[in-house]
Amino acid sequence: MSESRLTLVLACGERGVCHLIEPGALAGELPGLVELYFAPAMVASGPLRARVAGAEIELDPRIPIGEQVATDAEIHFPAG
Repeated sequence: MSESRLTLVLACGERGVCHLIEPGALAGELPGLVELYFAPAMVASGPLRARVAGAEIELDPRIPIGEQVATDAEIHFPAG
């Protein structure tokens, strides 16, 4: 990606926020990067999913987010 940061929509249940993320951040680090937006008990452990081109994919927590989604992607956290 040529962008220095990705603009992502992060959703957990009915709550959603827009946040800038470094593309090199591992997908598994996303919950920690945005924990201020969601109550700790609100996000359950489990795989993150992204809506990409109308389809939902499961993100690999070990791969940088910028290699898995483009800017403005919608990331879904499992609700607790």
